[in-house]
Amino acid sequence: MKHYRHGTCLWQRLATAVVAALCAHAACASTLAERIDSIIGDKKMTVGVAAEYADMHFVLNDSVRFPLLSVFKTHVAMAVTARMQMDGISPDSVVHIDKGRLKKDTYSPLRQKHPDSDIDITIAELMRYSVAESDNNACDILIDMAGGIDYVDMYIRSLGVSGFSISETEASMHADRQLCYANWSYPQSMLDVLKVVFAPGDTRFALLRGIMLGTSTGRDKIPAGVPEGMAVAHKTGSSDRIGGIKAADNDAGVVMLPGGNCYIVVFIMDSAETDSTNAATIAAITRAVLAEAGCDGSAKQ
Repeated sequence: MKHYRHGTCLWQRLATAVVAALCAHAACASTLAERIDSIIGDKKMTVGVAAEYADMHFVLNDSVRFPLLSVFKTHVAMAVTARMQMDGISPDSVVHIDKGRLKKDTYSPLRQKHPDSDIDITIAELMRYSVAESDNNACDILIDMAGGIDYVDMYIRSLGVSGFSISETEASMHADRQLCYANWSYPQSMLDVLKVVFAPGDTRFALLRGIMLGTSTGRDKIPAGVPEGMAVAHKTGSSDRIGGIKAADNDAGVVMLPGGNCYIVVFIMDSAETDSTNAATIAAITRAVLAEAGCDGSAKQ
């Protein structure tokens, strides 16, 4: 009987510990949910969030299909990387781009630098333009190199990621702005993509990780909510406005914390707020996530 009572006592202690841990996790999620709810307030927008650090995990509106906009350039770069590795092509390989492929009516720092000439450029630099500078022409060229937009969608699914759809190029979305809603993702799905890219010990996407660390767009989004001295790799997405409504204003990134990677995805859909309010909302949510992770501090201005 003593052995039975001892076993029962041990089981009870273990059960108590598990319940306490679950309660602590629920309290953490509740606290973060309350902070984020206060940030969103009565803003005219739909917000989706996914965040993960150590044993902290939080999602908001994970059944809503948020338009990715240029965040999908992360998926494109992953598919191109896989294609290069499959075909034994070095990222330093030089490709020739006819000036006719550089469309004038789209955001393209690459075309601005080379307005009237053909270009010889490495694949790595083309990826940098697409991801770090969000160049639309570079993105569509990379989609062709990967094997088409359907291959991009198929490849990401082959990694075990679900809860998204990618069917449109930058050219098709510019031809019909409503098609930007066709490239969509749940917040958790985008977090899963980031976890593949930044998986510890996995070198497949080392080039992409470095490029995302150098992203020049959206410094007022996730980076603005991160304390000085912490490295941030991220990819932004932003749409035009239709009737004053911004279809999407997004940022998805990784904050390199002392205890490991903190993954943060913030999607804003159908916002009637200003661009600055959208960006400030993303930054504030980032600060709330890092505070919950115990890694908040004086944020960048």
